[in-house]
Amino acid sequence: MSHSKSTTTARINAAFFAAALILSLHALPYRLLACFPPPPHGDDSPEALTAGIASTPYQYRVLVPWMVRGAIEAGLIQKDAQLVAFMVVEVVALVLLAFAFRRYLSLFIADRVLASAMALSLYAVLPFNYFNVPFYPYDIPSVLFFTSGLLLIHDRNWMWFYPLFAAATLNRETSIFLVVVTVFVLYDKYSWSKLSLLVVTQLGIWAAIKAVLWELYRSNRWLGYGLYEFQLRVNIATIHTFPIKALAALSTWGCLWLAVVLWHRRIHHEFLRRNLWTVPVFVASMFVVGFVLELRIYGEVLPIVVAAFWVVFLDVVRDSIAAARPPWPLRVAE
Repeated sequence: MSHSKSTTTARINAAFFAAALILSLHALPYRLLACFPPPPHGDDSPEALTAGIASTPYQYRVLVPWMVRGAIEAGLIQKDAQLVAFMVVEVVALVLLAFAFRRYLSLFIADRVLASAMALSLYAVLPFNYFNVPFYPYDIPSVLFFTSGLLLIHDRNWMWFYPLFAAATLNRETSIFLVVVTVFVLYDKYSWSKLSLLVVTQLGIWAAIKAVLWELYRSNRWLGYGLYEFQLRVNIATIHTFPIKALAALSTWGCLWLAVVLWHRRIHHEFLRRNLWTVPVFVASMFVVGFVLELRIYGEVLPIVVAAFWVVFLDVVRDSIAAARPPWPLRVAE
């Protein structure tokens, strides 16, 4: 029986890996073909990020560009092949994100086959936020780091959380919202002294990394205030002038957030509910420092919203089946 179960698990994992790899490779051309020419504020292309000459704050998102630059300097790849290296990192990040999201879903959905199938829906939702926009090599890794951070916070695995948090901060400054998740999840679980220590150390790591990056790239061309762009006035003006475009921004996360808002009371898992508290904080913050129509800025919390959707969806389906009259399944119309 144990051997049969392990064989089944291995088959599920193999099928899931194959599907994730195929879907990641399928998504890659859509991501890379959106590499637009350099914007007027300065070059923020992958090649410019690798060379360290991109505008800030783009240049501060250095993890993947440093990896590619290190591979070039080590002679592992040629300089003219660096886009290929970015492609490899993108595929690896997409596949790892699928596995991380499945692990996250399994916290709330016990059936492994069901969780695996639903985890692949990530590839259907990602285009709403990441396709038909300029390619930034830190976008998908930032979702991967955020999802992995959620798992480590759930497991209280601080030994691995801090290295991941540092890497996530090198990748993108939105790692700061893992501090928010930490507070929401643990505010009544840990003593205030222990929670304060967690928050202060995370903020210290984040500030130290940002300070070093500021010093390294202080001579680069600035966009906004260097560390961030103040977009509040632009966003208010956009909503006032182009309300239709502003409404289109509601398509973020494939509009799955609507079901979560309508049926949020069906979410009984405390960890997921508290993760959801981070979403409005994240969106409100992006309204200040991001462009409201640029849906890629909302990507980090996408796994939380998609997981919550599947939880409420299953609960609604369960109630519908319980209320329906037998026989099941329904007859197919002739």
